[in-house]
Amino acid sequence: MNETTSQDTNVGPPSSGFLTLVLKSFAGLGGGIIGMLVLLVIFLSASTILNSGWNSVIVDGTTSDGSGKNPLFIFVFMAMIFISSLVANLLGSLFFSFVQSSKYVRRTTSMYQIFFVNLAIFVLLGPLYFLLDSRSAVSMVSFLAGFHVVLSALASMVILEIVGNIRYALVGFYGVIFATVMSSATVLTIFEFTGHNPTSVLFATLPLLWTAMGFYTSVTEMFYRWLWSLYGTDFMMSQVALGSDYGEAATEVEDAPPPPDVDGADFLK
Repeated sequence: MNETTSQDTNVGPPSSGFLTLVLKSFAGLGGGIIGMLVLLVIFLSASTILNSGWNSVIVDGTTSDGSGKNPLFIFVFMAMIFISSLVANLLGSLFFSFVQSSKYVRRTTSMYQIFFVNLAIFVLLGPLYFLLDSRSAVSMVSFLAGFHVVLSALASMVILEIVGNIRYALVGFYGVIFATVMSSATVLTIFEFTGHNPTSVLFATLPLLWTAMGFYTSVTEMFYRWLWSLYGTDFMMSQVALGSDYGEAATEVEDAPPPPDVDGADFLK
């Protein structure tokens, strides 16, 4: 009797309780704060180089005090964004795997894939950083950095959900989208209320983003589990077919048994 009950609780989509929601939110906050601390260390260590770029006036690339923008600005800035976001993405995902160890069982594979996708995003966005820097569009470089951080976090969480639980990856994907939208809206609100200060946004993005990842993915799992228990329809499981998918008829023909073999004398009868 107890064995049956234990098995029944594992049927259907993953279940997240209130404790999981709290722990996962704090786990995301922890990963975001560590990434922010890495960002702070790099920022303070290279403050002279970075300030020469952010304080620049868009006239011949000179700063407000008449000095030229440091040519190392874009390299240091790119390294700062990449390293801090990579640390937050790896640690945030790792902390989530500890909170839901029964769901995210392929921890090492997830970490490798998250590292590779962060590296790929960095390489693809690199030319845009150099292009905007060559045009002295420092404000656009800051917006590109924000896009970089959000995109890498979104990709990292999607990989974690796909590798962790492929059957219900759609549930996790919806939670990641909600988290990205809500955290981005919060960051933009902070940007408006701080007088368009890019520094405040830079330090607030990682903690807010990863806290939202933990919170909204848990809320989405709780909501979908409630829908599943209420209606009994598992419509977001990857194996469930909704409507007639393309190629379904061809698959049925291929799976049909071959016609019976007949002798040559009876072939035309």
